[in-house]
Amino acid sequence: MKTFTPLQFIGCMLISLLSYTSIAQNYSFTLVQNSDYNFTISAVSQFDSGSFQPITQSYGFVLVLPDGISITVDNVLPTGASETVTSIPGTNVAALDPSMSDKDLFLITTDTSGALFNAHADGTTIPLITITVNGNPSTGEIRILDNNSILASHPAINGSLDAFIQVDVTDDSTVNFNNEFDKLNGDEAFSFETLSTETPETFIADVTLFPNPAKDEVTILSEHTIINYAEIFNIHGQRIMKVDNPLSAIDVSQLESAVYLVKIYSETGANKTIKLIKE
Repeated sequence: MKTFTPLQFIGCMLISLLSYTSIAQNYSFTLVQNSDYNFTISAVSQFDSGSFQPITQSYGFVLVLPDGISITVDNVLPTGASETVTSIPGTNVAALDPSMSDKDLFLITTDTSGALFNAHADGTTIPLITITVNGNPSTGEIRILDNNSILASHPAINGSLDAFIQVDVTDDSTVNFNNEFDKLNGDEAFSFETLSTETPETFIADVTLFPNPAKDEVTILSEHTIINYAEIFNIHGQRIMKVDNPLSAIDVSQLESAVYLVKIYSETGANKTIKLIKE
């Protein structure tokens, strides 16, 4: 019977653990703005595929837009893929999520029929579907529905609105498709109001930001208005931060030096957008 010293035993255990530890090989989804009303929903790789080209079977997601706004699909990748777009009026699901009552949803599913992604490094952005938002809306936003949202996670939905990507990421002799969707990452929403408004300060007269310009923190000041929450957008309309407790100082120290738009929502639903200069 072979015996091991304590160090040899620990070494064997480490080798065993490493042999059975798999590295996550999945993708997040993000929304890329090409121009004011043209967007690409992209996958972002969370691993380096080396020289292997992952094989895709299908992918899908839900876009949420203001009520009455339609979209046009301009391009679908990988080459050879075909899409199906299902329109879902927000009123049809408002009983499950009241916030959808003034919105429309578009469930987009794509059959890729074994097409290949290019070999990619960790963090590579892979375009999936490019769409145009019709009608040049000036209010509301476009958003990818999060799998953890109230609607998508509702038991009555049973996962039918979840974002997913079926892909074989293993370089071996078999083809096994698994859902490798990880999460939404980076930009998942764009505000149409910030795109179309050159002088955005409206509605709530007594709300200001201090200090402005700001370096590390900024505070929302108001004498009479009760503030509900705030959102910070870059000048392209990308929402980069949501502040659920705007009565406290907002930490902006991690933002790059630039001009931002802070959209402040009152308890009554009125809002005001103020330009913030981050030093």
